[in-house]
Amino acid sequence: MELPGLILVGLAIVIGLVGTIIQLYPGLPIILIAIGVWAGFTGGATAWGIFAASALVVVLAYVLSFVLPARYMRDEGAPWSALTAGIVLAFIGFFVIPIIGMPIGFVLGVYLAELVRLKDSRRAWRQTVTAFKGVLLSVLIELVAGAVSAGLWVLGLILT
Repeated sequence: MELPGLILVGLAIVIGLVGTIIQLYPGLPIILIAIGVWAGFTGGATAWGIFAASALVVVLAYVLSFVLPARYMRDEGAPWSALTAGIVLAFIGFFVIPIIGMPIGFVLGVYLAELVRLKDSRRAWRQTVTAFKGVLLSVLIELVAGAVSAGLWVLGLILT
């Protein structure tokens, strides 16, 4: 692959990494597609091996980003109804307040659902913080997976 193509793939990977942090678009699939494009143009067992390893990392990250935070939140007592309310208001917040509406909507949704359920603002806030920590854990898992995939791509550049 020529230098302009490598720059575009690298830029797509950076955009994907940003997506894993801000969660406005699917960062890991963008990274994986970029590495797939690179592997397609580069060819060879090494390039496709790097793509396969990246795909494995992405699939593992998606599984872990659902399982670990859900387990953490369940262990801390956050009910699914509160998380559902948080997701619904996060979705609405995304459209009402661009960029920052999603986290604000999530926190507000979980807090209101817990306030209705528990009828205690302090306990409701504790549950909200627990749910938000679970979401941050999910973001961290995706960011690490994106960084590992980017590192694999750099390794692929060195090896090919």
